[in-house]
Amino acid sequence: MAVAVFIIGLVVGIAAAIAAGALSGLRIGASALGGELAAYMGGLYGFLSGTAGVAVGLVVLLLLRGAG
Repeated sequence: MAVAVFIIGLVVGIAAAIAAGALSGLRIGASALGGELAAYMGGLYGFLSGTAGVAVGLVVLLLLRGAG
């Protein structure tokens, strides 16, 4: 059960990070880079930073759940 929750949380967290990165890239860099490139770059950086953050957060939550 814990593995399934971890995988679902990872997939949903990564998807949210990509979407948030694309939206923030579009909002911040659209005038300088163009909307499409800004969204692609934001999605890429959202994926790179979001994956690490989501994975670490889920591992910590699983460790705390096991300790309690």
